[in-house]
Amino acid sequence: MPSLVRSLLIGCMLLVSTAAQAGKSRLAVLDLQDKGVGPDVASLLTSVASNRLSEIGIFQVISREDIKNMLSHQQDQILLGCTAEDCLVKIGGALGAANLVAGTVGKVGDKYVIALQLIDVRGSKVQKRVEREFAGSRDKLLEETRNAAYRVVEDILVAQSGKVILSVSEEGADVSVDGKTVGTSPLAALEIPAGPRDIRVFKQGFVDWVRTVQVEPRQTQMEDVTLIPSATFIADYEGRAVSMRRWAWITLATFVALEAGAAGLRTYTFLEYDPIEDDYNSGDYGNLTQGEYYDKYKSDMDRAEIMDYAALSMAVAGIAVGVISAYLFLEGENPDRYERFRGVNIVPGGKSVTLGWEF
Repeated sequence: MPSLVRSLLIGCMLLVSTAAQAGKSRLAVLDLQDKGVGPDVASLLTSVASNRLSEIGIFQVISREDIKNMLSHQQDQILLGCTAEDCLVKIGGALGAANLVAGTVGKVGDKYVIALQLIDVRGSKVQKRVEREFAGSRDKLLEETRNAAYRVVEDILVAQSGKVILSVSEEGADVSVDGKTVGTSPLAALEIPAGPRDIRVFKQGFVDWVRTVQVEPRQTQMEDVTLIPSATFIADYEGRAVSMRRWAWITLATFVALEAGAAGLRTYTFLEYDPIEDDYNSGDYGNLTQGEYYDKYKSDMDRAEIMDYAALSMAVAGIAVGVISAYLFLEGENPDRYERFRGVNIVPGGKSVTLGWEF
């Protein structure tokens, strides 16, 4: 027995060290009790539940197999002499495991029933119960066991939620987490239950961005999301962008022409007609009387006034066109924005990615 105790203590120390290094919460898993499905199936489903809990990534899962593998055959027989629950609760306590998962799997009539419970090791109280039942082929036992294992620790995952910041290359893209739409980009930091989460970012005309992101407990992490446009989207986008940019340049050229015309016209009247009007206004009529001076230069002064109004009109029109040009330049899209994606095709698999399009 002392040898068994020493082995258990050594095993505990190794597991505690591993868990501490990984920074994971320790979770003990009892063998599922067979209630009519057969011991082999119950053992298999215990492994399925343990693996599912390990996949979540925030637990150091300790199952009966972990302990048995550390012991010799003789020590294993001694361990098997006590009840599974008592043994693993004690081991879980020695390992500092905060929680323990136990349950049953059985068959009632034509229905299979999987019942799991989450136990507080220190308080020896049940924190949560989950039951899944279904009729039909027992092949579904694997899926239902995985679902039950996740559901029984779901509250722990919510309590240890982390934050994920998605930096999405496109505005107006929908974002879903585990199949549930949570918003549209740009988004504030998403608070998501800890563990692996299927995040999908999608927008019409773009290839869906799909990743399984491991959300770390109470941590903030960032994911860069680059949405790749389809060939059809690029063609439509570039058609609109090029057209708008063309009109931006046309209106800019019109603005320059109008302002240059207004400036030229005003310069001409300043040099040709302003001296005549200045002399008339100052009373410098030369050898002529005021009436004679007015009659002689009336047509020139009228022409100057018309030309001044024309210059003013051109200047105002030029300003208006300039505003339109500025709007088109500022609000118009860059025609070369998706240049790097032209003619590419995405072929999954392999280390290199060949790009092309099929939509």
